[in-house]
Amino acid sequence: MAQMTKNGDEAIASSFLRGGGEMGQRIRAFDWASTPVGPIGSWPQSLLVSVNTILNSRFPMFIWWGKDLIQFYNDAYRPSLGNDGKHPSALGQRGEECWPEIWPVINPLIRQVLDGGESTWSENQLIPIYRNGRLEDVYWTFSYSPIIDEGGEVGGVLVVCNENTDKVLNLFKLEESYKKIKESEDQLSFAIEAAELGTWDYNPLTDRFSSNSRLKSWFGFGPYDRIELSAAINAMIEKDRRRVVTAIQRALQYESGGFYDIEYTIVNGVTGQERVVRAKGRAWFNEDRVAYRFNGTLQDITEQEQTRLKIVRAEETARLAIESADLGTYEIDLLSGEILVSDRYKVVFGISEFTDKGKIEEMMHPEDRASRIRAHADAERSGNLDYETRIRWEDGSGHWVRVKGRYIYNETGKATRLIGMVQDITEQKQFSEQLKQQVAERTLELQRSNEDLLQFAHVITHDLKEPVRKVKVFSNRIKDEMKEGLSPKVNLYLDKIQNASDRMFTMIEGVLNYSSLSADDETVDFIDLNEVIRSIQGDLEIMIQQKAARIEYASLPTIQGAPILIYQLFYNLINNSLKFSRDGVDPVITISSSLVREEGRDFARVSIADNGIGFDQQYAGSIFNTFARLHSKDKFEGTGMGLALSKKIAERHGGTIAALGAVGEGATFILTLPLLYEKRSV
Repeated sequence: MAQMTKNGDEAIASSFLRGGGEMGQRIRAFDWASTPVGPIGSWPQSLLVSVNTILNSRFPMFIWWGKDLIQFYNDAYRPSLGNDGKHPSALGQRGEECWPEIWPVINPLIRQVLDGGESTWSENQLIPIYRNGRLEDVYWTFSYSPIIDEGGEVGGVLVVCNENTDKVLNLFKLEESYKKIKESEDQLSFAIEAAELGTWDYNPLTDRFSSNSRLKSWFGFGPYDRIELSAAINAMIEKDRRRVVTAIQRALQYESGGFYDIEYTIVNGVTGQERVVRAKGRAWFNEDRVAYRFNGTLQDITEQEQTRLKIVRAEETARLAIESADLGTYEIDLLSGEILVSDRYKVVFGISEFTDKGKIEEMMHPEDRASRIRAHADAERSGNLDYETRIRWEDGSGHWVRVKGRYIYNETGKATRLIGMVQDITEQKQFSEQLKQQVAERTLELQRSNEDLLQFAHVITHDLKEPVRKVKVFSNRIKDEMKEGLSPKVNLYLDKIQNASDRMFTMIEGVLNYSSLSADDETVDFIDLNEVIRSIQGDLEIMIQQKAARIEYASLPTIQGAPILIYQLFYNLINNSLKFSRDGVDPVITISSSLVREEGRDFARVSIADNGIGFDQQYAGSIFNTFARLHSKDKFEGTGMGLALSKKIAERHGGTIAALGAVGEGATFILTLPLLYEKRSV
């Protein structure tokens, strides 16, 4: 009996699920026993009626049933799920499992219906869903309504919906089109205002003329005045009226194409101000080829016209200047090959008529043609042409010509013209050659004079040594042989003679070294500066011990130079630091180095710093002058030649020397010497 009842329930339920197309078949075939809904025979009548309703409706419908929100939908809803999407797995699936991408959006609406039984309505709602293999933006108009079960409670949610994605997108496109039209109108209005244009519109059929307020103000009318075309024409200066009327009549003829473009001058009827304007417009024709509209813009070009006149006058002035400077001009149309030259151009090349540039090229010296080709190749990259060439006139005379030019480019960056000037520089070249010859002669004379002076300095220093030596010897003899009978004052005088003789002898040695440095070449070799410093320490050992001095250095570089001169350079600087030490302070000389790169060459930068008496920085440049002294000769020995000699040695090696100092704080000498010397001798 129970089995008969069950079969009877199944038959009754199946009668509710007849038809319904694809989804009716799928619902009838679905294994509902595996879902919380249970087999069809166990469904409540409220569910059967609801499913029957959606299956027999051609409007898209959808059901969520029970607390698990098990899903049903009809054939009309099926296309909204797309291909390769949620169909057919959505049938019998839990709502949250089916719609994870939009669940935060639709769940509150579902709960609103389930909890309170209140229906919802949404129009053109964006709810993206996964379909056709991707997440798509889909717009819906839908309502959620309660389905009341047999117990009077909300058993499920009926969704009646319609996808209107195409409709919404079309609305968006219409709105976007409207925005673009509005933007275009705004841009046109802004462009007219920004360009300060007057606008006009004329109806030839009604003889009605209208314009914006700017055009009216130019013609001397008020913003609300009505203007007749004749009144506008009468505002033009008399000599322009006939030309303008003819142009208008021409534009109103169908054969002209309706185009109108003309410049003329108007006079404000109130202020009398003249204004040059450019009118551009178009006539429009009906099917009978009769103009029914003629409109356009008016631009104030007074300033441009004034500028154009200034340019014309400037060109005239420039032409006069060019002619007065004996400059010839040329212009080459690179597209057509046409060449225009001035009369002065012909004079420069000694020709009566210009026929073609080939003849000019034949006049050029064969040795200069390659440089001309290179100049043109460079000009194609830089835009500027500049070269000099020798030419042979038809009468056989030779001349020098300078050619300069500039490429002119169009808006696409293509060179379209080459304009320039030519100048006869024969006299300048002759003068330059004469000047070079004179400079060479003067240089040779100066070189001979320098050699004579060096020889003289060498001889004179040798000749001066002997009398100074005798003064020193005989003053010593007087002091030794007559020491018992000499008074203290005489002894003081003899000491002064001895000191003066010593300084004189040292000065002569300095002059001799300085002159010898300029006279002889020294062979270049590799020099380890560490070895140089060690040798100087040995030579100055006694002085270093007497002053309790310390010389600190480490890892100095190896450079190329003249060993004797480099030794002399560092000897002078170290000796200088020892000599000018402070009383009561042990001298400390610190030598450090670094490698630098200047103008593509590697240099050693060597710093020699001491803690001596120092000097005022304002004298940093003058201390390298010959015989320069900053301190008392009685307190500090020296001739003033050491630093001058050091500077000369550094410069002969292609280097530099600089000094930093402060009174009472010591001095620092900075040497910059090339690591590699390019010549075999210094």
